[in-house]
Amino acid sequence: MRCFNCGSFTLLDFCHHCENELGELSLGARDLDDESGKLRVYSFYKYSDIKHLLHSKHKFYGYFVYNFLAKLSFKRFHEFFAYEGKISAIALDDRVENALYSHSAILLKNLKSKNITIQFNALHAQNKIKYSGKSLNFRKKNKRNYKLLKKINSPVILVDDIVTTGTSMLEAKKVLEKNKISVLFGLVLADAKE
Repeated sequence: MRCFNCGSFTLLDFCHHCENELGELSLGARDLDDESGKLRVYSFYKYSDIKHLLHSKHKFYGYFVYNFLAKLSFKRFHEFFAYEGKISAIALDDRVENALYSHSAILLKNLKSKNITIQFNALHAQNKIKYSGKSLNFRKKNKRNYKLLKKINSPVILVDDIVTTGTSMLEAKKVLEKNKISVLFGLVLADAKE
């Protein structure tokens, strides 16, 4: 078997060297804002460092890649974040694609902790248009049209794999706030705007 990151021979999905390298997080933060307000989004990696791994989400082996990255980052989130009350974590859209898996549900699952409750299938996009490689103008004209599917009674962390322009995060925040749900911040694997 070959390491998903460097291609060297390994008995596991990632070689020991890549596991150590990817275990060194490049924490970042970006403030998003539009007419609906502001939102801080925290990231674990630089997009350029894991771009080739993020594109695996459209393939079967992406399940193993995302699970590995989530264990190195989202699973360790409690080491960086302390909150006294209860929080819910919601993925921007955690539906299973192509009968394979949901990459955002994998991230969400690994965020679960003593204070963070996971809310699967809580927020789904009604518009299925793909944003990958599309301009900000295209994204603004073709909103996700999120629909809240569950009653949430605690502040929320929004979860996704990548933040690019931030339009999806801001739109999700707006929908939750219309439903009287406080959004604390967004959390992603990588920020495409470095």
